[in-house]
Amino acid sequence: MFKDRRNNHRAAILAALFLFVLVDFSQLYPQERHLGLWVVRNQMTDKKSIDRFIDFAWLNGFTDIFVQVRGRGDAYYNSEIVPVADRLDGSGFDPLDYAVTAAHGNGLKIHVWLNVYLLWSSDDRPKSREHLYWKHPEWCAVDENGIRDIDRSVDEFKKKGTEGIYLSPLVPEVRLHLIQIVSEIVQKYPVDGVHLDYVRYPKDSYDFNEQARFRFKQKCGVDPVLLSISNKSFYNGLDDQMLEQNINDWDEFRREGINEMIRGIRESLTASQRPVLLSTAVKPDPIEAKNHFFQDWETWLKNGWIDFAVPMNYTKNADKFEMITREIDSSIPKNKVWMGIGVYNQNKFDAMAKTMISLSSGFPNVVFFSYDTFADEPAYFKTLQKAFKIGQ
Repeated sequence: MFKDRRNNHRAAILAALFLFVLVDFSQLYPQERHLGLWVVRNQMTDKKSIDRFIDFAWLNGFTDIFVQVRGRGDAYYNSEIVPVADRLDGSGFDPLDYAVTAAHGNGLKIHVWLNVYLLWSSDDRPKSREHLYWKHPEWCAVDENGIRDIDRSVDEFKKKGTEGIYLSPLVPEVRLHLIQIVSEIVQKYPVDGVHLDYVRYPKDSYDFNEQARFRFKQKCGVDPVLLSISNKSFYNGLDDQMLEQNINDWDEFRREGINEMIRGIRESLTASQRPVLLSTAVKPDPIEAKNHFFQDWETWLKNGWIDFAVPMNYTKNADKFEMITREIDSSIPKNKVWMGIGVYNQNKFDAMAKTMISLSSGFPNVVFFSYDTFADEPAYFKTLQKAFKIGQ
C-alpha cells in the first residue's frame, strides 16, 4: 500500500511538471524578473574560470551573478584594507575587475558577495599576518561558556554545529571595518550590487565577547552571562517580569548589533551616490532567523535598509520549502524576496519542483546555489529551464 501511495505521489508530481511547462509565466509576472546565480570563490581565481561562468550565465538567460569576493576575511579583489586571498597566491590578478568587465560586456549585473561575520573555518591558519585572525583576535565571537571561537578547532565547530570563527556583531570596530570594506569596493568597482552573507550570529548562545558584555551591562545593569548560566541562584528574589525583560533586552541588544551594521552600509551606499543595490542571503524561516540568529531580515526589508533578501531555502523537502514561502510576511512585496534554491543537494527534478513552487507562490525572482553544480552537470540546468520558459 505504501508503495502504491508513493507511486501515485510520483505520478502526480510528473503530471504537475507536464502541465507547468505549458504555462507562459511571463503573463503572470509582468514586472522585471531576475534569475540569479551564486558563484563561489573557487571559480574566481583565473580568467578562464570567470569566462566560463559568464558565458554560461549569458547563454542560459541569467540576469544577475553573485560573485564571492570575500570568503574568509580575505579579498578576491585589490584592497588596501583586506589581505588578498591565499588562493590567488600573490599573482596580482584582480578577479573582480575582470568579472565586472566581462559581465557588463554581456549585459549581466554583478553583485559582490561578501561573507560578513564568518572569518575563518580551517585548522590551517591565514598566511597573511594582516588577516583579522592575527591582527584582532579580540574582535571574535565568544559563546556562553566564555570560549572564544578563535580558540576552537574545526572538529569542535562541527560538534557545536557552527561553521567556524565569527566576528562579533557587538564590537563597534567590527562594524566600522565592515562598512569600510563595502565602501572601498563600491568606490573602486562599478558593481551593481552588494550581497551580504553570514549576517548573523553562529547560534543564539553567542555573543559574550568582553566588549559586548561590558556594553550591555552599561546599558541594562546586568552581565548577560548571568542570564545564561545553569546555576539559577542569580534569579533568587528577582521578579519574573524583570527577568523576562532582561532576557528580551539581551536578545534585542544582539539583534540591534546587526541592524546597526546594515544601516551603516546602507548609509555608506547612499553617500556614494552610486546605483548599487544592497541585498542579504538569509536564513529562510524569518521567525527562526529573528529569534535564533538575531537576523531580522523582514524588518530590514520593511524599513528599506536593504533592497531585497535571498532566503536560502535549500531544503530538499517540497512541503517544507512551500511552508517557508508562506511564513514570509505578506505585506512585503514579493519581488523584494528572491528565492534561493539549492541545486548542490538535490536532483534536477526536485530543484525544478522548488522553482515551480516559487513562481506559483508569486515570487518571480530566483537565485540558484551554485554554479559549481551546473559546471559539473551540464544537463542539469536544461531541465530547470522548462520551469522558466527561457532558452527555448
